[in-house]
Amino acid sequence: MENSSTLTKMQSDDLEYIVATVKQYLNAYDIQVTPVNVKFLYVNSDNPDIDHAFDEIRKELIPKGYIPFLSEDGEHFLEVTRRPNVKFRGIYVNIIMLALTLASTIYVGSIYAINFVANPRDLGLRILYGFVFFSLPLMLILGIHETGHYIVARHHKVRASLPFFIPFPVTLGTFGAFISLRDPIPNRRAMTEIGVAGPIFGFLTALPLIFVASFLSHSFPALHDYRIGFFINFPLIYHILHIETPHDVPVFPMVLAVWVGMFATAMNLIPVGQLDGGHVVRGLLGRRAAIVDYVFVAFLFILGFRYDGWWLLAIFVVLLGLTHPPALDDYAKIRPLDIALGVFALVMFVLTFTPVPISIH
Repeated sequence: MENSSTLTKMQSDDLEYIVATVKQYLNAYDIQVTPVNVKFLYVNSDNPDIDHAFDEIRKELIPKGYIPFLSEDGEHFLEVTRRPNVKFRGIYVNIIMLALTLASTIYVGSIYAINFVANPRDLGLRILYGFVFFSLPLMLILGIHETGHYIVARHHKVRASLPFFIPFPVTLGTFGAFISLRDPIPNRRAMTEIGVAGPIFGFLTALPLIFVASFLSHSFPALHDYRIGFFINFPLIYHILHIETPHDVPVFPMVLAVWVGMFATAMNLIPVGQLDGGHVVRGLLGRRAAIVDYVFVAFLFILGFRYDGWWLLAIFVVLLGLTHPPALDDYAKIRPLDIALGVFALVMFVLTFTPVPISIH
């Protein structure tokens, strides 16, 4: 619970507006007022469609700077607090990070292109290859992934930022991208659908690019054999599609770019903490998802003995918070569609996950 000194006090005009708004949708038998919140006590029999009522209340109150949430642990009540003022970063930050990530992925792609240009010293052609065959497909997959989160968040009337891309000018060129949800997640359905939307959009974008990359890798055979110090292991989806995955020749930049997109899908779908998979499992299972969080973070630590990158991810997840926070309405029923999306998320995870994604040689 937050300390009351950090909460914004309610004013008389706040109280009048909140009560009038909530009473349009909720039949409450008592209203309790404190300097920092308003609590509406109710019984389910008087509110047969409480999920819909709460969603309408949430859509009206949150844009006005108030946060409602439901509690059905013991006494049933809807509580409203005033939202503290939060200043979000302007779009210029998104643009700068996008430009830096484009630069870093083009640079890394130009390094991988060295084996596919006649003259390795032709920097201009290597940069062109780095952009067309590495940066462009990779940024497309990551960008559409985040666009999926954004579109579904806006569908649920949850404000979200544009994507923030993270530059990393070695190995893969980027640490991926993320969006910032600027409103609380309203219910478990929204949590599930927002969480799974990104991986679905990214996976469906990467899937046809697997074939394009395979075709281009045969159209642009390696002209040199400068080794890059590691080779990639391909997930199950490549073997199901009968895509050749040789280790004895240099990897074409687009093959590597699409592989990174698939790896990002798998990594995000790991059902722990604040990862996309953590959102999906928390939405589907509610509080029982905590068991899955602990099982999979232990799984990551065990896998770390085979590939130490999993240790870094496990530590990162723990630092962000292993237990996923609840939705504002953590009691809304899950639809069959959301269960189907959860099953599809599991299928995507199995198809794209690789226990040892990179091997050093």
